[in-house]
Amino acid sequence: MKSPWFKPFQLLTQFLNTMAGVPNYEQYLTHFRKHHPDKTPLSPEDFHRQATEEKYNGKTIRRCC
Repeated sequence: MKSPWFKPFQLLTQFLNTMAGVPNYEQYLTHFRKHHPDKTPLSPEDFHRQATEEKYNGKTIRRCC
């Protein structure tokens, strides 16, 4: 049985990760399936590789400051 603190802690963790720009594969899949149903999503490895390349080598900044 999970602690009653599990869900609030999980939501807080997701929020902080989003604010820090940590990529979330599950969110990616949800968005991808909704908006691009005719295409194949990236594998978890390719997703994280692309996110790392964007973060360190890309032209866009994915952070709060």
